Amino acid sequence: MDIQELMNMLQATIGSAVMISSSALLCLIIQTRYGRVVDRIRQLIYEQRSLQQEESERSNRGSEIDLTQERLKTIDIQIELLLKRGSKLRWALSLTFSAVFSFVFTSFLIMIGSLVNQAMVISLVAVTFFFGMFFLLLGAITTVNEIANSYDAIMKEVKFARFEASEAEVLHKRLKSQA
Repeated sequence: MDIQELMNMLQATIGSAVMISSSALLCLIIQTRYGRVVDRIRQLIYEQRSLQQEESERSNRGSEIDLTQERLKTIDIQIELLLKRGSKLRWALSLTFSAVFSFVFTSFLIMIGSLVNQAMVISLVAVTFFFGMFFLLLGAITTVNEIANSYDAIMKEVKFARFEASEAEVLHKRLKSQA
């Protein structure tokens, strides 16, 4: 192998290296979003347990204020939405990592092709690079879909916060009129 063949091989592997880097960056973004979804689920479950304990204590005292039940329903809805988002992010992450593996395999095939019969390896290089691009596309589509769905969870939270504020105001007025 002369220097020109070596340079051609290295240039051919650079395309895969760029795709590996870009895919790894997408994996980092998706992992961050996934971690945030998991953390939010944990927060909601903690809040749910606290509210259930408060509800149990309140029912023993016979309190008439019942925003807790509404909040528990909202938490259940949010947890379901977050679980769906987490599932989509897990798929996006798996697809994007599959793209990285395909691009790494493509680089290895290019190097192997320079050492053995190139005609035999060219088809494999094209197929593995195609699969890498396909996995990357599916991972990106899944991530964009999850981002669009994340708005639903935010809207549910805002809706309940507004409801809770209006109920608290009504209760405050009722208490003032009784005093």
